[in-house]
Amino acid sequence: MDAVSPQKKFLSFIIHWYNLMNNAIETFLLNLGFSWTLAKYVPFLLALLIGWLLFRTVKKIRMNKWILFPLLALVFCLPFATYFFFYPIYQPDLQNQTYLPKTVINHPPKGTTLAVVVLPGCPYCMQTTEIMNRLTKQNKKLNIVYCLVSEDPGALQTFRKKLDRRIEIRYTKDAALWMLAAEGVFPSYLLFDNKRLKRAWHNTTFGVLALDELRAYK
Repeated sequence: MDAVSPQKKFLSFIIHWYNLMNNAIETFLLNLGFSWTLAKYVPFLLALLIGWLLFRTVKKIRMNKWILFPLLALVFCLPFATYFFFYPIYQPDLQNQTYLPKTVINHPPKGTTLAVVVLPGCPYCMQTTEIMNRLTKQNKKLNIVYCLVSEDPGALQTFRKKLDRRIEIRYTKDAALWMLAAEGVFPSYLLFDNKRLKRAWHNTTFGVLALDELRAYK
């Protein structure tokens, strides 16, 4: 077995540290009742604050101005740039983009329901569970249903272990229609209100703005 280089160990340590920091900050803010949007952006503001404090500290050091000015710019920008490198702001976090499915679902869910259309074996689908667990606690009037478009008993059990008991998991009737409604993108999110489709998001357009809309949806 090849030995792991010190550079790779250091990079792994940095990634692990930032994962812990990100999860801790965002989870803490969400637990305090902050919106998804604020929980996303506050860490960046904190990074700017850290950069400013470093700037003020380094500014007191006496050195050649040709060295000092680039160093000041570096220490001010580095915390923000590093955090942004690991946790970039994507377009769905800036603009709430929805789409209109061209396919009509024959048996839409009742009530106010968010249908999460998932495909067994899809890693992005499995990553939704933690977010949906939190969302179901934030908005108890919103029913969340995971719609599996393939009858895979193992997948159903895997999702059941990770999801809150209030979240239903079902095999979809007319699976082909659900796949067409998702336009082949998994996961996709379809919001129904009294069997009428109100909003729909693909995984690539589902960000903090969509989560805040669902958090407040009545």
